[in-house]
Amino acid sequence: MNMKLITLLALGALTACSQADAPKAQAQQTVQAGMEKMVEMNVTHVNATQAADILKNRPEVTVIDVRTPGEFASGHIDGAINIDYKNPNFATEIAKLDGSKDYLIHCRSGGRSTASLKHFKKQGFSSIIHMDGGMAGWKKSGLPTVK
Repeated sequence: MNMKLITLLALGALTACSQADAPKAQAQQTVQAGMEKMVEMNVTHVNATQAADILKNRPEVTVIDVRTPGEFASGHIDGAINIDYKNPNFATEIAKLDGSKDYLIHCRSGGRSTASLKHFKKQGFSSIIHMDGGMAGWKKSGLPTVK
């Protein structure tokens, strides 16, 4: 055989092998990255009265109110942090928090805070306390708010 032909065949075989291995290597990297992000997140669902008891007995728990700034200004749980779920930077803002700490999450009635749980999980939070019923339940229970 001609030397050029042998070189071309060898080059073709090497290229085919490396191209066949590339998708496999990419898939392995994707799985590994996904596994690093996979964290078991414990979500505890509580009502407003139970949430108030937790806050009374565990001052290290941080309250995150995911309502809009206007809703937050109309009355919120004392010491709460407002991170608006509707804000396009929501995921960026929660990524700034320490995911190893405990957080009590709520909104007005529970819809936005429930939807926000996937973002907390994706960011690697280990424990979330979700106040079912949100601020509507808090106020209905006669619990105090601040402005």
